[in-house]
Amino acid sequence: MRKIYAIGVGGSGAKCLEAIVFLHALGIYGPDCQLGILLVDADASNGNSQRASINLTSAIEAHQKFKNGKTSLLNGEIVNYGTWNPLGDVLHASDLETIFNKQSLQTATMLPLGKLFDALYSPEEQAADLKVGFRGRPPIGSIVMSRLELETLISGAERSAWQRLFSNVQTDLGDGNNQVVIHFCGSIFGGTGASGIPTLAKLVANQLQHENLRNSVRINASLLLPYFGFEKPNDGDQTVYAETRFFALNTQAALQYLTEQADGSFDRVYLIGDQDKKQYKSHTGGKNQQNDAHFVELYAALALNHAFEKFGPGGEPTKGLYISRTSGDGLLWDDLPDSQQIKQDLGKGVKFAYAWFYNFSLELEEAVKLGGSRFVKGSPWFRNFFSLKNGQDEKPLVSADAEKELNKTLAVWSARFLRWAQQIAASHKGGDQFFQLASLNEFDPEKPRSYHEHLHALVVGQDTSPQTVYANSLDTIKNQLTDQRPTGQLGVFGLAHALFDLL
Repeated sequence: MRKIYAIGVGGSGAKCLEAIVFLHALGIYGPDCQLGILLVDADASNGNSQRASINLTSAIEAHQKFKNGKTSLLNGEIVNYGTWNPLGDVLHASDLETIFNKQSLQTATMLPLGKLFDALYSPEEQAADLKVGFRGRPPIGSIVMSRLELETLISGAERSAWQRLFSNVQTDLGDGNNQVVIHFCGSIFGGTGASGIPTLAKLVANQLQHENLRNSVRINASLLLPYFGFEKPNDGDQTVYAETRFFALNTQAALQYLTEQADGSFDRVYLIGDQDKKQYKSHTGGKNQQNDAHFVELYAALALNHAFEKFGPGGEPTKGLYISRTSGDGLLWDDLPDSQQIKQDLGKGVKFAYAWFYNFSLELEEAVKLGGSRFVKGSPWFRNFFSLKNGQDEKPLVSADAEKELNKTLAVWSARFLRWAQQIAASHKGGDQFFQLASLNEFDPEKPRSYHEHLHALVVGQDTSPQTVYANSLDTIKNQLTDQRPTGQLGVFGLAHALFDLL
């Protein structure tokens, strides 16, 4: 069985985890793959991290209710290890001056260290509040991360996330039939990712080596090169903040460190970026630091699938992997790894989420209002999944609280998936790529939404022949639902998997 432990470091790492969770929900990493998620971020209130956590929670809830169906939809297990804060033990002291007790560095015996500290860090950097992250400054993140030690990483109540992760890795390897991959994601041009990924990967590799497990685990990383930019944040009198002009320098330093110091930490490294920088609004951490999803993060997430090709013992020389687009003017499905399969899987996911959110969930709400006996007259597929009268058969009533909750859970997940796919599509300078979702802007399940019928135009590059248009019509799909043989999977659960199977 495939076992993936995805560790997102910093805000960009959180966005990669978001993509990973959505791909996993569609079974893209394998129908029986188990995914573990750990987010590393010094800024617990970061908007990117918060959104990723919300989407993860939504996916876990949907998985618990829709797993073990006849399709790969929401079938793969998800383990949430939560968020780990590298400042967890010094939250009362969230600036460098206090963390490293600058006052003690002024004594005669420590004076050389004090002078070095002042030479490396400006007064503003020493006093900057790190509760909003490392402010795009790798030197700040590096000195904080350098405090970590192998023993303290996997012990202590405040680091229970790492304890559980290492324990589960040991259990997986003890089985003997599992393929285990630990995959880091994050940018190497900012603060948290550039400083955290090399340090944490080295600690993890050393721990596995200590337990004679290193050769049984793949440790890989999706490292994001500069792919966005922004102006100076307009949220107060900030003097220490992430600056686009330092991104290239930060990247060069991080790559040099990886080349010289991270030998043996990684088996494969995927370097992913975009020369046409997406412009985001800038905020110094906090909930306002929330950027739309980007196609670079989709590439980063797809790299996890590549980890299982020719899976074998670790410990080989680190390999760097390269992929490029046909043209910088746009994105084609052929630009993605395993392009035809990914197009099929992602296209199927978009069509399913669209069909459920904009059609079937509304149909079921209408059936609750009308009652099954009246609703089925215009929708004969309904009788294959729901009882028309209480006690008439083993099928559930559509008005049962459990069925209404299932419908709501799936509508919420579908809305979040569609919003992510829409942002991925719109992230390229050339406009919508992969998906045509620009006209959809009503992704809130709590608000009224319009009823839609056609699916054929949702995926860019979809065959537009009359046969394909007909096959992708919801009327055609509902006729197929009506005519199919009973599978024994009933209610909203059975309907969802039957629909996914037909798309």
